[in-house]
Amino acid sequence: MLIPVFEKAVELARANRRFALLHLVKVRGSSPGKHGFLMLVTEDFTLGTIGGGDAERKMTQQAREALAEGRSRTVSYELSRKPGNIVQSLCGGTNEVFIEVFMEKPCLLLLGGGHVSRALARLCAQLEYPYVVVDDREDYSRPADFPGALQVACMRPGPYLQQPGLPRFSHVMGLGYNAEFDLEGMFAALPSLGPAVRYGAIASKAKHLRMGEIAKERGISEAQWARVKCPVGLDIGAQTPAEIAVSIMAEVIASIEGRHSAGWSAEEK
Repeated sequence: MLIPVFEKAVELARANRRFALLHLVKVRGSSPGKHGFLMLVTEDFTLGTIGGGDAERKMTQQAREALAEGRSRTVSYELSRKPGNIVQSLCGGTNEVFIEVFMEKPCLLLLGGGHVSRALARLCAQLEYPYVVVDDREDYSRPADFPGALQVACMRPGPYLQQPGLPRFSHVMGLGYNAEFDLEGMFAALPSLGPAVRYGAIASKAKHLRMGEIAKERGISEAQWARVKCPVGLDIGAQTPAEIAVSIMAEVIASIEGRHSAGWSAEEK
């Protein structure tokens, strides 16, 4: 059963889905589960086994709690009917399960395929973060320039974001192709991609102020526009496209659930 579990884990990782692997790492005494048993758990299905019965049911619950928290954990339990036991069983042994949580990685929508976008794409490739590039200029939307991209779309961002089956984006980045292009992407994404998505743009404060005025004129609420952080990226004095990309990616990493950092704050200008 190990091969199907590993194959499914690879499939879920490539699809950027969260899942947990339950490793039965210690077994003492009588136990239906044996050392090395492995089980995969997602929010809606399981694959493999750590021995079945109440132990497997309770460890599935523990795995789903760990997935909700985004943290791995180790759980030890006795296979007996003593009051207060996690598991109720007559086997009499003890088990220890390591629940290893694999969370979704950031998935970036890069609006524009210019120098900063290409530098960000290289970082995404190194970090194995999925990303999509949208640019309506043929010279800036060549797949060969963005290795590892889920998609490089030569089109306007508005029509792109109206398509079904889009990736589960975590971040939308307006990367300065021009204000109208970035705004079109923001206007299409803000009402449709959900409250968990983070937005950023590279622009001067004056340009961002003007973009906000245009957003208001076009029906984007102040609360929606406040979600767009500008300038995006940690303040490290970045100047070159590569440095700007590093500052943006540092802030993306800081925004990952469970990371101990200052995190992402859309109010910081």
